[in-house]
Amino acid sequence: MTIHHIVLFTFKPEVTPEQRRDVKDCINALPSQIPAIQSLVTGETVFNHLGHGYEEGVIFLFENVAKLNEYRSHKAHLDYQGLARPLTEAILIFDIESAA
Repeated sequence: MTIHHIVLFTFKPEVTPEQRRDVKDCINALPSQIPAIQSLVTGETVFNHLGHGYEEGVIFLFENVAKLNEYRSHKAHLDYQGLARPLTEAILIFDIESAA
């Protein structure tokens, strides 16, 4: 089974373009730091009236729940959270297990 770890977030209005870029760079560096991550996709929203205002999203793929748990406790993930949390206004995390 594959785990799709989906993270949606909105930056605070006062966050600068440089701070946004720092968060994105940090996200994109995670697979090189955390072997448990199979892959990730990140990007900005394409407007959808049902998107609840979320601006950015990341989809991580993990081989199984054990790998997801490795990621959750990894220092690089905790450092990423420390950088991103003060800059985000809203966050939604949703995990899906699939056969593919």
